[in-house]
Amino acid sequence: MGIREIRFCDLTGSEQDVESHELNIDQMRVQIDLAGPEYRKLLQLLQPYIEAGRVDASIPDLRSSARRAGHAPVSTSTGLTAEEREQLRQWAEEKGIEVPSNNRFKRSLVEQWREETKAG
Repeated sequence: MGIREIRFCDLTGSEQDVESHELNIDQMRVQIDLAGPEYRKLLQLLQPYIEAGRVDASIPDLRSSARRAGHAPVSTSTGLTAEEREQLRQWAEEKGIEVPSNNRFKRSLVEQWREETKAG
């Protein structure tokens, strides 16, 4: 028996390209499911604050979609591309290291991955 989970955007109800996201502001933790366009819009709105602040985790690589939309690319604190995030996820899972489903990796994990994959 299989179980199928259907995820839909909390804003639009769309079921296409939807991912869960978590926002932490002061003492609030907000979990929201957003479709790609809504998430990109959220990142664009937050970009000045993200750039001015200290980001401890990676955010999805939106460089290519930002260029297509005519916006400046979103920089990440770790500088990982989508391909690198997938490689990191596979590496961590092979080592039995738990990784977040939202691709927001701790900087220490990224550094460990970079060190071990360069040495190997």
